[in-house]
Amino acid sequence: MDALNTVPAALDHLVITVPDLDAGVAAVEEATGVRAVPGGAHPGRGTANCLLGLVPTGWADGARTYLEILGPDPQQDPPADGRLPLDAHLAAGPTLQTWAIHPPAFLAKIAAANTAGIDFGEVAEMARDTADGERLEWRLTMRSPLPQQGVQPFLIDWGESAHPAEAALPALELTEFSIETPEAEATRQVLEVLGAGDTRVVEGPEPRLHARLHGPGGVLEF
Repeated sequence: MDALNTVPAALDHLVITVPDLDAGVAAVEEATGVRAVPGGAHPGRGTANCLLGLVPTGWADGARTYLEILGPDPQQDPPADGRLPLDAHLAAGPTLQTWAIHPPAFLAKIAAANTAGIDFGEVAEMARDTADGERLEWRLTMRSPLPQQGVQPFLIDWGESAHPAEAALPALELTEFSIETPEAEATRQVLEVLGAGDTRVVEGPEPRLHARLHGPGGVLEF
């Protein structure tokens, strides 16, 4: 793979968790010079998000991917068990927690993952209203705790809904994305089955995601 083109073609979005959504948006803006816009709330789950478009290096014009900043929604009560999705309230600051891919054949990839014994959790139906009042509905794979501590992506299918990146989002350039893990070869095999075999995977002491985001005001790196 070209060292300058490390962003997998199936990338749907990156998820940054923050303990306070307003403070998290401000921190990303301070680092990059670009302010995320409200995405919407997740009813019953206690979270809301703000979004930035992503422009991956080497991708064709019109590619759809984005950055989700996810945090507790002050307008909602926490879930009954007190736990927010991705434990967003426990993050010390902006944390690149996980990532999503959108394979072209969602159900076929689910079946392939089952056959290969890949633990992706379960398929869940989700919905939210955008800041403009548009209803989005999608399905995704969901597991808690995150599979492989977040380096294994979850799969998402937007169905008939508009993709969030189709909105006129302020954007950052995504120049690098890779996975670091002590089980590099096993991770590569899982990614191949899921449809993200072009992801850069390197050996490292612990599972983590690496991304470099460029804005007019600076660079944000995880």
